[in-house]
Amino acid sequence: MSRMRLAIVVGLYAVLTLIMMYPVSVNPSGLKLGGGADPSLYVWTIGWGAHALTHAPWAAFDANIFFPFKHTLAFSENALGSAALAIPVMWLTGDPLTSTNVVAIVAVMLCGLGGYFLGRTLGLSPAAAFITGLIFAFAPPRFARLAQIHLAVHWVPFCLGFLHRYLNDGRPRHLHAALTLFSLQALTSGHGAALLILGLALVIGFRLVWGMPLAVVTRLRDVGLTGLVVLLPAALTFIPYWLARRDVGLARVLDDVGVTWSSYLSSPSHVHKWLVSNLPDWTWLRQEPDAFLFPGVVPVILAALALSRFMSRERWTYLAMIVVTAWMTIGPPFSIWRWIYWLPGLNFIRVPSRFTLLGILALAVLAGFGFDRVSKSWPQMRRRLAAGGIATLLLIECGFMPIDARPFKIDSTAIDHWLNTQPKPFSVAEFPLSESRADSRRADMATNFMLHSLAHHQPTVFGYSGVEPPGYQDMYNDLIRFPSDQSITRLTNIGVTYALVHLEYYAPEFRAEYEARLASFGERLRLVHQDGLGRVYRLQTQPR
Repeated sequence: MSRMRLAIVVGLYAVLTLIMMYPVSVNPSGLKLGGGADPSLYVWTIGWGAHALTHAPWAAFDANIFFPFKHTLAFSENALGSAALAIPVMWLTGDPLTSTNVVAIVAVMLCGLGGYFLGRTLGLSPAAAFITGLIFAFAPPRFARLAQIHLAVHWVPFCLGFLHRYLNDGRPRHLHAALTLFSLQALTSGHGAALLILGLALVIGFRLVWGMPLAVVTRLRDVGLTGLVVLLPAALTFIPYWLARRDVGLARVLDDVGVTWSSYLSSPSHVHKWLVSNLPDWTWLRQEPDAFLFPGVVPVILAALALSRFMSRERWTYLAMIVVTAWMTIGPPFSIWRWIYWLPGLNFIRVPSRFTLLGILALAVLAGFGFDRVSKSWPQMRRRLAAGGIATLLLIECGFMPIDARPFKIDSTAIDHWLNTQPKPFSVAEFPLSESRADSRRADMATNFMLHSLAHHQPTVFGYSGVEPPGYQDMYNDLIRFPSDQSITRLTNIGVTYALVHLEYYAPEFRAEYEARLASFGERLRLVHQDGLGRVYRLQTQPR
């Protein structure tokens, strides 16, 4: 590929990504992708990961939540690959929210470039490969998961492309590139790595069916020491997950065995909503969708054009990828997911609708083949114009601007920043806690405190993640009544240094009463700092 063409392709994907990601693309420091606690968790994950990778990468999994438990980053996706991308932005802005949004924008652009790279590797024309990249970047089954940073799959097409190159020419450097990209994908998203394993298995499987020799000795020699070294970072991340499974019972539980049929025609796209609204009032279509799985009319038509009686090995491979991933999402009585969930790697994926992240890449590849099949005899100018028209239709069909983004600000307080000036290490517990029985309210409060902790990166008692450590809810219920003898004893027993009290979170008429309660425990809680309505109390291990 010429440098000029590469620059044009990169520029086009970058501009289109900024347009499709409006309004986050114009206000990355003031908007959060999606609502609820999960997007806040991802902002904290990126902020913690960027800090850990630049200060103590060997201790990255000992994240500063759920004190005193260890390996707490392994309670969910670690997203260290995405955090690494965020480091330059964190260095420039110091803002985890901006960094997370920039990572999301870059991930979309990389999906487009990855689709283009895979298409060109498979022999598609530049125009067809560009369409492949557009579909993978912006089709709703993938693009609508913008807020789910932990499901990023932008390294998948690059890895598959280099595997194809290695299997075509046998050059070890292409295999090493594929292994490096697999490692990057595993560090970015465990879900993405599991999907990539499935994709790699299908590519290799079809090669073997087509007569490629297994050549185990040759393959191992080609992997060599270099291949083992580039896989090492991904392999090392399995250790904290194993420790978390051992220590706190971390286990991936199968959430669903299929999606509702309405999901296959569901999409946030304005065009798709209009199309569905004009369909007959079928009973199955009135079901609440589990996910947005409709890829669009244009991608499906283009992919259908690629099908014929005499198809190439590559087209059969990616058709099989579509069939397998779609089958994974189907519920009873045709479901196969519950029967193969136990397989290594696949059991990382709790929600079967996420298999469409790989399926949409396969659909994008077939769509590229479909475009080339019908346009191969056209003059170059006509082909370019047709590609431009199809690209425009794709963007119109798939667009749902403005994307779901909510005004948001990390409200780290003055006392959080004061703590950063104190001798370290120390540990904190922040109050008040939500007394609501609603899990969502408690999760919002916990993620708020987690974001506060990014001001000092020291351990904090509370947290929100994929799992909770044993006894966490019992401890939480005891600490709701802070300050009390039982709650203070709880904190001192686990070695908490400071209790942070945010009086601004209390109704004004209750603040004086609450401060009086705090003062009544003066022998066990020593006020060491106050700033506005913020108070910092040092816990005393014994009465003074």
